[in-house]
Amino acid sequence: MKVSVLGGGSEVGASCLHIQIGNTNLLIDAGMRMHGDDLLPALGMLDGLGIPDCILVTHAHADHIGALPIVHSLYPSVPVYATPPTIDLMKVMMKDAFKIMEQRSKATDSLSAYTDDQVNRLLQSLLHFPASGILRIGDVTIKSYRAGHILGAVMFLIEGGGESLLVTGDLSFKAGRTIPGAVVPHDVSPDVVIMESTYGNRVHTDRNTEERRLSEHVAEVISGGGFALIPAFALGRAQEVLLTLQDYMDKGLIPEFPIYVDGLVTPISRIYKSYPHYLKGPVAHRIRRNGDAFLTEGRCKAVEPKERETLLQGKPACIVASSGMLTGGASSWYAERLVSGEKNAIFITGYQDEESPGKKLLDLADGLEQTLELNGTSYEVKCHVGKYGLSAHADANEMNRFIQSLKPTYTLLVHGDDEARSRLGELLDPRFNPVLAENGETYPFEKRASGRGIKGKRYQTSDGNNFLKEKIGNLLLYYSDDGQTMKPAICTGIHLKTNALICQTLKGKPVRLQYSQVAEFVGPWNGAVDELTDAVNEVFNFSRPILEKLDWGKLPEGELSIETIFDVIEPSDIREKLVIVLAMQSLPPEYRRKQDRGQAFYIIDDRMRTNLEKFDLPIEAIKMNPTAAMEKARDLLAQHPRFVRCGVNDLGTETERLTIYFDFPDAVKDSERKQLTDMLKKETGWDVSFSDSVRQDLLQKYISDIFGSDAGTPSIHLHERTVSLPAEKTAGSEQLIARFKETTGFQLRFKGEAEHTSETGKEHIFQVESSGNRMENNEAIAETKRWAEDRGLTIYKVGIKQEVVEVHFISPEIARRHEAELEELSWRIGRPVTYNKNPKQNEIIRITLESLPSDWEPKKNPSILIDRKTVSVKVAELPNEEEKKRISDKIERETGYALEVNR
Repeated sequence: MKVSVLGGGSEVGASCLHIQIGNTNLLIDAGMRMHGDDLLPALGMLDGLGIPDCILVTHAHADHIGALPIVHSLYPSVPVYATPPTIDLMKVMMKDAFKIMEQRSKATDSLSAYTDDQVNRLLQSLLHFPASGILRIGDVTIKSYRAGHILGAVMFLIEGGGESLLVTGDLSFKAGRTIPGAVVPHDVSPDVVIMESTYGNRVHTDRNTEERRLSEHVAEVISGGGFALIPAFALGRAQEVLLTLQDYMDKGLIPEFPIYVDGLVTPISRIYKSYPHYLKGPVAHRIRRNGDAFLTEGRCKAVEPKERETLLQGKPACIVASSGMLTGGASSWYAERLVSGEKNAIFITGYQDEESPGKKLLDLADGLEQTLELNGTSYEVKCHVGKYGLSAHADANEMNRFIQSLKPTYTLLVHGDDEARSRLGELLDPRFNPVLAENGETYPFEKRASGRGIKGKRYQTSDGNNFLKEKIGNLLLYYSDDGQTMKPAICTGIHLKTNALICQTLKGKPVRLQYSQVAEFVGPWNGAVDELTDAVNEVFNFSRPILEKLDWGKLPEGELSIETIFDVIEPSDIREKLVIVLAMQSLPPEYRRKQDRGQAFYIIDDRMRTNLEKFDLPIEAIKMNPTAAMEKARDLLAQHPRFVRCGVNDLGTETERLTIYFDFPDAVKDSERKQLTDMLKKETGWDVSFSDSVRQDLLQKYISDIFGSDAGTPSIHLHERTVSLPAEKTAGSEQLIARFKETTGFQLRFKGEAEHTSETGKEHIFQVESSGNRMENNEAIAETKRWAEDRGLTIYKVGIKQEVVEVHFISPEIARRHEAELEELSWRIGRPVTYNKNPKQNEIIRITLESLPSDWEPKKNPSILIDRKTVSVKVAELPNEEEKKRISDKIERETGYALEVNR
């Protein structure tokens, strides 16, 4: 017996196997890769192998059938067998695959892999696998067994000349909503099993839980006014999703909402309903009773391309569309239009190829990406992204039990990435000789002298990697690509040939690491991943509270391993262990070294011990990230009567700080500021500063609230911290004045009292006696605009507040340069005039950016510092003083703001 792997060995895609048993040659599947330039299996290998006596198809997914038109054109007289549902599904899948391939060829000026005529010839030649489930070709017998996965999917047991081989295709042992799970042939013990291993490195989450999460999240998005897009594999996954959502609505577990079906999902669903005897009993019953179970009248409607725009202009709904990886088709069209809407969501329910847009979208949800490229255009992602485990593949434990049931002499693992196959290979009993199949390789198996079965080999292990095996099951920290940031992962196995650590992140993403990439092993973990994820997130979000619990003074001087440090400090749980590891990684390089196969040792002396006790080290997450810190500050200060907002200043520099903004900062005493500073430092880890900026709009409103409209329009003098009212002081005002001072920190003055002026020596309200009539509102606004145009003044808005015309300049500083003109305007319109006290920050930033020489290379947008009347910009290299002054003078002339330049 010989097994040749033409494709789909060390990958998910282009599945193709050549089997030789005795004098009979078989070809099983011939699929395509979904990405890259090399789409086809290694069909050139067929020249050196026996011409197939027949071709067998396990199921109708493109990665198993996509190259069949080429194979059929090479061997047009060789029969091609598949189950009846698979043949019907192939007629839809092949036509669509060819259309997409043609579009890609035109876009890339390349040749298609085959022609439309070749597709038609293949489809016309397909033969039904016998209803008995047994086919005899040459001197072998081929039996089919239900494989689960999708409609019509089968395994093939091939027997001949005393040898036997089972090819699983794609497997699913758990019954979904549409089809039963795989049949386990307990009475069969093949010599060789060729088994898929797509999810060989993981255990599936509970299906019911995932279905509930998906249904509830879709309902939440729609009730919030958004569209929920579910990109689904048209064949298999989409039907499961449609039944799930409708079942939850039928049971009243979620509200009713419309479902629209687009792309290949529609014709595939219609094929499903044609084979009720292949489906689960409840679904078959619904089809017989209602005529359909997927596209139901009034709830689930098929959409034509011409209806898509109208759909998105209508009421919120759920859209189930192909393809499942957003690589094209209807789902890609919808995603382009929904991905930037904050109310919308895209929910991923299946396997995502590493190069697919769907995988990039999941990376974005994990914080690894910021934008998504669809059809050559990059989009900012603002919609919600969710992932749900509705896999139609067997998981690692199921495959392990399956092999234990069959007890083969050899197990060839195909259809999986290296990490999945390696992990599964380690999980399987060595007695069954797991082999990680590689593309382009031929695996010969020698028949026993007795003529029954093939000769077996013992599984060999190497003592050289025993120290690595001890790390399996450990939580570890490894260095990311920048060599600075550390990330957590769980070691799940070892690649025996390279001694690499096979790991997966807490999100389930596979990672292969060399020992040198590991910063440190935190310790073994055998609990639930969700529990570990919560612990790790708590530490990486804010490590300081946990650091404060540890007695660093117990550390002895000397060169210590992490195990020794654990023994001394006695951490109580995985969180404290992780914090200790993070603290050790923050020691200066000269206090860290590696020896003995990479094991790390840490040098502790009085200085380092003191630094650890005072947290005077760059320990990761010693303070919250800026967003979390601001959210925490908002929560802590929510009840403070003066709190308005918070922000972060000088981010990324040594002076970065959390800045607190009050409406009336002068009303908050120094003693209270000290208490707030200490509290926020403890709760967020951030140093704190307080802005002196005053909310003038709230100040005016407060005056109106306590004095009423009779008080007139106030004059606010920020530098003197006084407010002047044009009204006369009345009896009993002293109590209001004291209350005003306590609440705002400003001194209140009435008409006739000592005047307080602005820094220019003039009042902010300009009113000149006019011989003309007082203009009404619209006339005054129009005349103000003409006045500005006549004098070449740039104003941004004219408004009227409490009978006073308010002119908006780019900043109050520019306005003060034109106070004489403002007096002239008052005379001209017969009304009092003032200017807006808030700068136009966007305009100041625009003018600043336009004024900066290109070789300054600003690192990001300038920052406006209102209290200092400056605009700050960070550049790669500081300019010379002469050039800096020239640019600063220009910006100051145009905006009233001085330029501050930093690196």
